[in-house]
Amino acid sequence: MTEQAGSLRNIRLRPTPARVVALALVLVALAVAVCGYWALFGPGAGSSEQSLTIATEPSPPPSGDICASARFGAVEMRRVGSRVVFTSQTGQEVQIIWPYGTTARLVDGKAEMFAPDGTLIATEGQSVSGLGGGLGSDDDYHVCMIGGRIY
Repeated sequence: MTEQAGSLRNIRLRPTPARVVALALVLVALAVAVCGYWALFGPGAGSSEQSLTIATEPSPPPSGDICASARFGAVEMRRVGSRVVFTSQTGQEVQIIWPYGTTARLVDGKAEMFAPDGTLIATEGQSVSGLGGGLGSDDDYHVCMIGGRIY
């Protein structure tokens, strides 16, 4: 081995301010590239999603809370502006409070509602049935069971 090759092994790169800045810029560029890729090709890419307003419980039920499983008739899910509303079979709007974590989104022009576990409950125009719960002191129907599953 030559003397010059042996001396190159002992060279250590010391962190200088310029090297630290260069490394930071490389990491930022990498993060931007990953985020851009995710936006273009990740879940929901190619669809226009927008959150919609839906009435939900303000917090999860206390541990051991019992679901009053009084059955409620089927309701139709509709969208009025950015709100999701429900109507009875007679066409009257029904005030329903959904379990904490229930969400609604506008996906490709149609409202979709999801249970707290991410399960699709209904799409705009569909009937929702299998609801259990009870009337609250506010005279709204508080749902705690959807399709036999308690949330």
